[in-house]
Amino acid sequence: MAFQVTEVQRVLKGADYPMDGKELAALAKKNGGGGDLVDALKGVGTANGPNEVMKQLKGDLGGSTPGGNDADERRYKDVEGPSFQVNEVQKHLKGADYPMSGTQLAALAKKNGAGDDLVDALKGVGTANGPNEVMKQLKDHLGGRPDA
Repeated sequence: MAFQVTEVQRVLKGADYPMDGKELAALAKKNGGGGDLVDALKGVGTANGPNEVMKQLKGDLGGSTPGGNDADERRYKDVEGPSFQVNEVQKHLKGADYPMSGTQLAALAKKNGAGDDLVDALKGVGTANGPNEVMKQLKDHLGGRPDA
């Protein structure tokens, strides 16, 4: 089964690294993670941070967003103004060293090839301590049709 990066990040909130797979699985279960994700985390070796967890789960990442319908018939929410997919935002924030201000995030995204719409949206983000905070602050722009 494949998992979304944001789903993994959510269930590992509060992780105190280094942690082994058993500890990660217990934390994920406590944070409401599904059984398949909890089981996958049990197979993770000792990780010194979230990037190591993601690398070890690499083959299991990238599934459909939870709550979606058939893969052929994706549903998108209506978004006013520019819209972005979570993976698009994450790609352009690669290398972020949190905490970062919206201005810093915008500069990083521009350096990583983001379009003007995303750069402008990031300028409006307040100080963020991690990617989840960025996504929360951009939530009104997330999930629209990719080609819109």
